[in-house]
Amino acid sequence: MGSKGIILGLAGFISLLIVITGITLMVGYNRLVDLDESINGRMAQIDNRLQERTDKIDQLVDVVEGYTAVEQSIFTMITEARTSYAAAKLAGDPDGMAEADALQVEAINALLAIVEDNPEIKSNQVYISLMIEISSMESALSTARLRYNESVETYNRSARQFPRVLFVQMFNFDTSKTYWKINDGAGEVPDINFGD
Repeated sequence: MGSKGIILGLAGFISLLIVITGITLMVGYNRLVDLDESINGRMAQIDNRLQERTDKIDQLVDVVEGYTAVEQSIFTMITEARTSYAAAKLAGDPDGMAEADALQVEAINALLAIVEDNPEIKSNQVYISLMIEISSMESALSTARLRYNESVETYNRSARQFPRVLFVQMFNFDTSKTYWKINDGAGEVPDINFGD
């Protein structure tokens, strides 16, 4: 085999290496994009569920307020939770969003404590209906958080594996995503009790 054959063989090998590298880069990049978008989609579901819950809490506060003077501290808690959530969402801060979620759970629990002391409210059909809806929303929100965390786990695992870790650095993807964590006391689902 002459020098021409060696050069052609070397050129073929280099071309094959370039094609394999290009395909590997394309597949690795596209996989990271898919995983990142999955997380974004799951975050949007949490956001939707939190907005639904906020709307129902407003209705619940109106019902309770019709029966008793709701303490100002509960309104303050609800307002702070909304403000914190809006700021965290605008900043793209999942940790801040989770903290605001926890504040809202605390507000629900405080509101329910008032209701427990007032049997007239507990027997109101609108109140009962709203509590059933809120309970259902809490379940859906829990599922949305779980799915989000599963997507984060998949992304983080993938971003740390070789050779994808090189793509993460090369294309400036996040090296890891933050899990949706429930703060102390926020993991307690509001106790919804229709009996005495």
